[in-house]
Amino acid sequence: MAGTTITINLETEVLKKLRELAIVEKRKKGFLGKIISEATKEYLKEREQEEIVERQLRRMEIGYKMGKILIKQRDEIYD
Repeated sequence: MAGTTITINLETEVLKKLRELAIVEKRKKGFLGKIISEATKEYLKEREQEEIVERQLRRMEIGYKMGKILIKQRDEIYD
């Protein structure tokens, strides 16, 4: 998977911790990029799920006309 190079600004403390993690895990070149890509994908997935929930809630508020309810008691279904 080919990537595109971008420049980002991270808080100094966050970058320091990521670099320490890379050293501890003996990761090589591209470690920071992979972590940032994974975090971005997770963020996008969460946003997508939020949008789905919002869309479904709007649909529920609008409601659907299902016609008349002809059965008033549960027992009527089994007769």
